[in-house]
Amino acid sequence: MIDQVKEMLKQRCKYLSNVEILQLHEAMEFAEKAHSGQKRATGEPYIIHPLEVSLILAEYKADIISLICALLHDVVEDTVIPLSEIEQHFGTQVAFIVDGLTKFEKGTIEKEEYGAVNTEKLLSTAMIDIRVAAIKLADRLHNMRTLAIKRIEKKIPYANETLLFFSPLAEKVGLYRLQEELEDLAFSYLNSSRYKQFKKFMEGHTERNSTTFHKFIEKFQSSDPHNVIIHKECRKLPLFKSYNLISEGHHISDLFTIHVTTKTALNCYTALGIIHSIFEPVPDQFMDEIAIEKHPFLKHLKTKVKMNNDIIHVIIQDERTQSFYENGIFVNIHETDMQFLSEKLLGNSIHSVKSIANNSIAFCELISFELFQKEITVFTPKMDVITLPVNSNIIDFAYAINPSLASKMTFAKVNGEVQSLQTTLQDMDIVEIHTKNKITANAKWLLHVQTSKAVKEIMEVVDEC
Repeated sequence: MIDQVKEMLKQRCKYLSNVEILQLHEAMEFAEKAHSGQKRATGEPYIIHPLEVSLILAEYKADIISLICALLHDVVEDTVIPLSEIEQHFGTQVAFIVDGLTKFEKGTIEKEEYGAVNTEKLLSTAMIDIRVAAIKLADRLHNMRTLAIKRIEKKIPYANETLLFFSPLAEKVGLYRLQEELEDLAFSYLNSSRYKQFKKFMEGHTERNSTTFHKFIEKFQSSDPHNVIIHKECRKLPLFKSYNLISEGHHISDLFTIHVTTKTALNCYTALGIIHSIFEPVPDQFMDEIAIEKHPFLKHLKTKVKMNNDIIHVIIQDERTQSFYENGIFVNIHETDMQFLSEKLLGNSIHSVKSIANNSIAFCELISFELFQKEITVFTPKMDVITLPVNSNIIDFAYAINPSLASKMTFAKVNGEVQSLQTTLQDMDIVEIHTKNKITANAKWLLHVQTSKAVKEIMEVVDEC
């Protein structure tokens, strides 16, 4: 069985260079020797797990560093081999990532605190190298695939944690197919009967939506003499997310999106013009996320149109964005400074929360709200984009732009009208900040803000006064 999985990994990693293939073989041999004699709860040799984690990452064309770290991710935690030996064989980058994936020794730490300490370590390391998060997600997915052998009292909290923490983390790093499978598996364990019912419900609507998709594409292509579209597909939201939206009263059409891919960003606008000339646009539903960046790697146009009695969601993107949808962070691994990439995707919440949290449990409570909360997009008068958690107010906005100016704020205008500083902002608001030459921030502001950055900066100002 081991040889079979190793051969599958070799076949899936044919995109690597010859030198990288040799490095992969070395890591496989090292991991297999380290885990020799160990077995998982399933009864299979332990080495199967790191091999499967690497297989998952190879689906996204992960770089060689990620694959090596996936093979070695449990070596320090579960064997006698120290981190120094991994560094000696595979270098400092691999050792850093493996260390980020290695849990602390439990000792006498309570279960809740132990989980929180390890989560804080994971995210702190991921802020420096986002590959830590990607490998942890692949590790979680393989564990979810083999969760059936666990007792029910283990399955439920594990599946719940998967939905609350790991699924939104997967979305952050662009591993969308992985996210979908995580949610699907977790939902099936948390409520098996409802999962089966809703899956059957969605299968029926997926078939109907497929017919709508083909009609849409047929009409588009007949009006596209220059063949602007180079790829098209219909995507549906993950099952659990779909279930939640339907429970909240959303229409079934909100669960499906037609993705149209063009060669360049300029061609996206050409495609948009064709679509709006054929189909009636739904008012106030167009968003230009090419000109106004809401995500560092998703450059697309969003629109909704009517076709007969159907409302169709359309995303128009270039090849680069399509690649990010398919391979997530691994599209950018070789072209971007790793820490810059990590901070682009995770933002500055982790640093801010660490500075104000008294302990790891408080850190986890704050970060789960701030990092994975739904977001709104708010603009400065110059149309600079500021992304904030839902329910953020003008004070949060000001500190997100410029802390020194925010601390001198006297009033603000939202969409041209003067508003209280505690005003909760809405998606697409335009906010104009007005200041004095003296500090106006005070402890009362802490009662209203949502973001850790605002809390941190206000506390520092109050302490100085």
